[in-house]
Amino acid sequence: MHGKRILLIVTGGIAAYKAVYLVRLLRRGGAEVRVVMSEAATEFVTPLTFEVLSGNPVSWDLFAPRDLPGVEHVELAAWAERVVVAPATAGCLSKAAHGAADDLASTVLAAARCPVLFAPAMNEGMWENPAVGRNISILQKDGRRFIEPGEGELACGETGPGRMAEPEEIVEAIRASFVSTLLPGVRVLVTAGRTEEEIDDVRYISNRSSGRMGFALARAAGEMGARVTLIHGTVDLPPPGVDSVKRVVSAGEMRKAVAAAFPRSDIVIMAAAVSDFTPSKKTAGKMRRGKEKFSVELEPTVDILASLGRKKRKDQIIVGFALESDDAEKHAREKIRKKKCDYLVLNRIGEETGFDVATNRITLFKGMRKILETGLVPKEEAASLVLGKISSDRRLGA
Repeated sequence: MHGKRILLIVTGGIAAYKAVYLVRLLRRGGAEVRVVMSEAATEFVTPLTFEVLSGNPVSWDLFAPRDLPGVEHVELAAWAERVVVAPATAGCLSKAAHGAADDLASTVLAAARCPVLFAPAMNEGMWENPAVGRNISILQKDGRRFIEPGEGELACGETGPGRMAEPEEIVEAIRASFVSTLLPGVRVLVTAGRTEEEIDDVRYISNRSSGRMGFALARAAGEMGARVTLIHGTVDLPPPGVDSVKRVVSAGEMRKAVAAAFPRSDIVIMAAAVSDFTPSKKTAGKMRRGKEKFSVELEPTVDILASLGRKKRKDQIIVGFALESDDAEKHAREKIRKKKCDYLVLNRIGEETGFDVATNRITLFKGMRKILETGLVPKEEAASLVLGKISSDRRLGA
């Protein structure tokens, strides 16, 4: 990141102490750093600390006298190549989502035209508050990016989600945001998450997919310059900020949404865990408990991946996913042949791989040939490796 201009906005949370190390890491990587603090942030860390580490004056007062004429928040926003908010409190997210501009930090955000990255940090209850989720969704639709918080010990003494990402993770996300040369302008359709097939108005059948791998692929494609459409079923985390996001519930809804987006896509990545079966008939209302046994008749859903393989154009690339246990490579090659996909990502079921975990150990096939095998890696790294291989496909230059 040598010479990159990073404006760090520090808001009033206990995680502000991590922002101190973040400045050091950014400077160590060659970036130019300027810091804006909210007034509340100055109660946690002194502005002098950031001035010493950044080598630049720190601003926090919207009406502070200046030596030179000018509008400070406009100048700061124009100077920055990236604006990073770390920590981003619930209050900060609310202001940003609704365009409030009543202090220096919020006015800089309102004036920013470069990419903005938020690193949220808050109590578990606040992170799971529906209002916070709505504000995040608004900002993502506006094109703002999020560096997801982790789980761990919180300042309040509880353990759970809401802990700000570590400074090293934030630096990597900033660095990745400048990488936009592998898939410039390529139209990428990604499916993610799980579908739910209703038995009655209360019950459904589904699976344990979290959507993490599909979201990582959508995010990585966007960071590589692609125009990304994300279609996702039920998930356990907020979707990344990409060009278009559509939520569906059932396999049928997924099929219709994919069919509509498919003709204008260059790459289709089918990472969703789509139900293979759906109840033949949904029971109205809620079935009542009884002493008698009952059964639910299931019928197969439409195979979305196979249907795309049959009608794809020569210049389109289809990427399938296979989660296998025994004879994994044999079953993966059978799927490639039957579904007519160009690439297939094989993931084996295991203690640290598969559904609802943060890591994968994958094998990537191009046709019947293995072109990539990884050890146990974070799903974000796996996504970048997969897209890096696909980006060299000659059809993308056609």
